[in-house]
Amino acid sequence: MVGKLTVKALSSEVDTLRKHLRELEANFERKLEKAMEKATEKLKTRIEGSQGSGIRIQEHGSAVDVDARRRLIAECAYLHAERRGFVGGSPEQDWLDAEMEIDQLLLQGWVKDKTPKMASQETRTQQESRA
Repeated sequence: MVGKLTVKALSSEVDTLRKHLRELEANFERKLEKAMEKATEKLKTRIEGSQGSGIRIQEHGSAVDVDARRRLIAECAYLHAERRGFVGGSPEQDWLDAEMEIDQLLLQGWVKDKTPKMASQETRTQQESRA
């Protein structure tokens, strides 16, 4: 009898905790969505301010797809929150940190893509000057 009451009490407690967890997740999702909207607006303003130059990562000059960049940032921000157990911190700060991280990775990719070609161009220029 006591065992059944204990199990029933614990089941009730688990249900309460699950409900609380769902509420926390819903609040987090709302905050993350707001942060994403805010960051998207800032990004749009920055892009308009730079007259559409965009981030260049390919030699023929195509810009990074804004939607792909946003998805990468969103995933990265989620991982930041997940690492700390969705406790403390703020979705806005997670988004800003993720934005910096993704932008740096994109820029590093740009440098890596450009470096070998630039080196080969320099070699050709040196060879031509010797001839």
